[in-house]
Amino acid sequence: MKGAFIRMMAAGVLATSISAFAMSENAKAVNDKNSGSANVGTAMESNVTPALDAVLEQVNQLEAQVQQLQAKDKENQREQQTNQENTKTKIDRQEKEWEHSLLGIFGG
Repeated sequence: MKGAFIRMMAAGVLATSISAFAMSENAKAVNDKNSGSANVGTAMESNVTPALDAVLEQVNQLEAQVQQLQAKDKENQREQQTNQENTKTKIDRQEKEWEHSLLGIFGG
């Protein structure tokens, strides 16, 4: 489920940054249409790579944050379980003391 969340976030980041992939027309390409088509493709590729690198970096950061949150969650669960066990032990001990006190008072 968390992997799906990461993929959805990556797709969202990619979708919101799609305008970064668009390239305005180059003045040189407008003047010289024959050579312009080759230049636009080359320039577009050079713009896409940094944008993809940035998106991948953001995905990696999100994955690292998810891993940190998972580790904290496991630690919190362990701590909560330990607290519950300690509380149960304390209650059991108090019940035994209570039973022992009652046996001393009323005999048994």
